Amino acid sequence: MWRTELMHPLFVHFPIALLLFASIVLITARLNVFPAHRKTIHRAGLFMLFPGVVLAWISVYTGIQADGIVGREVCDPTVLEDHERFAFFIAYLFTATALIEAAGLWWRHHAWWKKIRKLLAAALVLLYLGGAAGIGYVGHLGAKLVYQQAAAVHQPSDDCSEFE
Repeated sequence: MWRTELMHPLFVHFPIALLLFASIVLITARLNVFPAHRKTIHRAGLFMLFPGVVLAWISVYTGIQADGIVGREVCDPTVLEDHERFAFFIAYLFTATALIEAAGLWWRHHAWWKKIRKLLAAALVLLYLGGAAGIGYVGHLGAKLVYQQAAAVHQPSDDCSEFE
């Protein structure tokens, strides 16, 4: 259970869930779907976004650790390289959205911020949509590694003698 390469799947599912739900909630807030509850919805999205970003970077780190172990075992290492490259991209993308959201909280009362607020809201909606799609693609590549190439999967012996 405590093999280094198993830390990645232990951590990776938290940012997937947090960032996907944060994207949905923050898009809902940015599009003002529920005007009476926009501030509450926005806060709820931020409470998912910020820890999701931290956990995304932890997942990237544990993925790098797992790569050092399973990289020698997979048949097609290009899938592993694409998985890693797109995971970095997604982590950077959501870090950028978190920084923009944090800047919005900090400078929301400044006149110049109010002038660019609508443009930033549109950009953030596009970033959240792209980030959610990217999470799906990175997850697809991760699934290909596990289910097609048995990355980090223990292969029992033919007679399963280790379970006796």
